[in-house]
Amino acid sequence: MPVEPQTVQDLIHNVLDLQRVLRCIAHDRRAADVGTAEAGVLRMISEFGGRAVDIAEKLNVSPPVLSRHIAELQERGLVARRRDPEDRRAQLLELTEAGKAKLAEVEEARISLLLDMLKGWDEADAATCKDLVGRLTETIREAAHSGPLKVTHPLDTDPEQKEEALAAR
Repeated sequence: MPVEPQTVQDLIHNVLDLQRVLRCIAHDRRAADVGTAEAGVLRMISEFGGRAVDIAEKLNVSPPVLSRHIAELQERGLVARRRDPEDRRAQLLELTEAGKAKLAEVEEARISLLLDMLKGWDEADAATCKDLVGRLTETIREAAHSGPLKVTHPLDTDPEQKEEALAAR
């Protein structure tokens, strides 16, 4: 059975609520002067390294936005640039030892905080949630990268569904 529009609306609201809660928690309890965006940049550089343009794409931000974060992180000694051996015009990003330590500190603080908040959960619940959030993220990422999205509402394309929905109101 296909997913119902109301379920999608509820899912969107839940995801947005989760984003807000996570931002508030991150803002209130950020680990030693690293904001959420900067922590995301550190994580992406740690996982993927490479050129800034590639990191910007993975983070879904514009290169100028990423450039500001990188400049700040570089100024603080957390990120270094080196020439790309394959393209002497390009630069590759990598974490410094201080950057690796800062990322580890941020990750440890996040894990500790969430472990404390999930005390009422069991491992199976957390694993199921992790898998489903990962699946949702990957589904949306793949759709976003497959080209322009054709946005249609099911009620716009199926006259019977539209009639039923209007009758239900």
